[in-house]
Amino acid sequence: MRSYQSHLQATQSAGEALVANRKPVLRSSAIFPVLHTASYSSKVIFMGYWLLKRNIREVGLLYTLRNAAGTLLSRKYILLDSAKAWSIQMSEYDELLQELGEPDNFIGSLELEVFSTQDLVFPYPAFVLVYYNDTSSSVVHTVGRVYNDIEDLQQNNEYQVSESGFDIYGRDGLLPFLSFTNGPLANENPLVTYELVNSQHQTLRGTFALTALKPYETVFIYLKEHIDLKPFLGDEPGMIRFGHNFSGFFPRFLVGNIDEPVRSISITHSYYDSSAIADAKAYWPRQDERFMDSSTSIPLYLTDGQFTKLVVYPIFSPSDFTLSFRFYDADGLFLGEVINARTFQSASQEYVQIDLGELAQQADIAVDDAKTAQLIAHWDDSTRIPTRLKFGLNVGYQNRPSALPSNICFAPQVGNAKMLSKPGTFRWAPFVNVGDSEIALTNSAPLHGYDRSANVALSFYREADSSVLERNCVVPANGLFTIRISDDDELRQFFGDASGWIAARADNPFLNGYYFDFHPSGAVAADHLF
Repeated sequence: MRSYQSHLQATQSAGEALVANRKPVLRSSAIFPVLHTASYSSKVIFMGYWLLKRNIREVGLLYTLRNAAGTLLSRKYILLDSAKAWSIQMSEYDELLQELGEPDNFIGSLELEVFSTQDLVFPYPAFVLVYYNDTSSSVVHTVGRVYNDIEDLQQNNEYQVSESGFDIYGRDGLLPFLSFTNGPLANENPLVTYELVNSQHQTLRGTFALTALKPYETVFIYLKEHIDLKPFLGDEPGMIRFGHNFSGFFPRFLVGNIDEPVRSISITHSYYDSSAIADAKAYWPRQDERFMDSSTSIPLYLTDGQFTKLVVYPIFSPSDFTLSFRFYDADGLFLGEVINARTFQSASQEYVQIDLGELAQQADIAVDDAKTAQLIAHWDDSTRIPTRLKFGLNVGYQNRPSALPSNICFAPQVGNAKMLSKPGTFRWAPFVNVGDSEIALTNSAPLHGYDRSANVALSFYREADSSVLERNCVVPANGLFTIRISDDDELRQFFGDASGWIAARADNPFLNGYYFDFHPSGAVAADHLF
């Protein structure tokens, strides 16, 4: 893990002084575990955002398919010279997999490498992995990657930490897992240390070994094969800290749970466990009294049998804070608040899920009206505000066949006055379009008395060709603007049955949001905007 300050400098964030000897990023890559089985298939979707965000005329994409053992099966190159929507699907390899005798039982990896003669800035590209079948889908953005060089590796190993920040289940029928594709280095003795935390804030520690890892081998670790989860977790979800001795690749794991009876899967990514990091770089001292310590806004799904829950993982640097919630309607009208709804102390190891529908009702707020919730984190000790605070956003359905909600890994914004120097922002996200897809745009800032609307130019891109559909919208302060394909005949016709993308250019640096793909089965695919 690299420090948050180092990340801001490396990615040329607003107001940050550039490192004099910074090396330009000319290769940006991702490597995904992929499935093509009787139960699920996979695809990677993306748009040519480099042409819009970086004004790069074209980039090259090399994509490589390997089997589970790491053997190279296919390598293809395409030139990306359009901002259109793109998709690489496992069905592209049907003939190859038939020849290999694995037409419906393939597990392997898909590595995508973007090359440019201009600085790409980020060494990890904005790709989205989609696992899907006839009744469900699930998504996650870029997870692991193979480092560009030794300097890249060293910069990202400033701290050695476990991975965590996702839900696991012990009850029958649900199968929690972690997956990754090993880098170019063999590992003869891969070892895992773990610490479970359940809903009662109890912990359980242990270790287990894996068989030797070949270069580029893809592994799915099904936790129930190594840990007896049910007696410890019961029927409630919990979390895991996952330590390891893997090397040679960026260890951001694909994680999630499989609902075996209904063939539904929910994926997300792991995140740094910073609970043991307490040096000066781990904190962002309060710098400007105009700002809250840390805040963000999330869309609420509280009607028609849906629920929205906030998950707090005890993986932040040592400190104590309170969480308050403000509720707004879609126009940004304040409906009510719950001040100091919960206090968190790092020493208590609390894994907590907060039902925002129940919280709104406690404050006598009509759930039909509540469309956004602003999360406000406050520290009495203004010098101990963690730079890395991660939550989970779980949106799902009650009483549907699929028992698994989304589990989006997301972060609030710390109070950073340098953000005010940004004239606007550029965001982009996919319409997954396997189920019922929508994108929810939010506009919230960690500023006291925030009341600035966001004027947004929207551009829609499709897979079929380079055609672009243009629109404009206004997202009120603390409000919500939702684009739902099922309610939009023009977009439905424009995208057809394929995925599409939206690019949003705002005159306000605080535009943000999430995208969703809902299914009648109860499955929900979701992630935050890029």
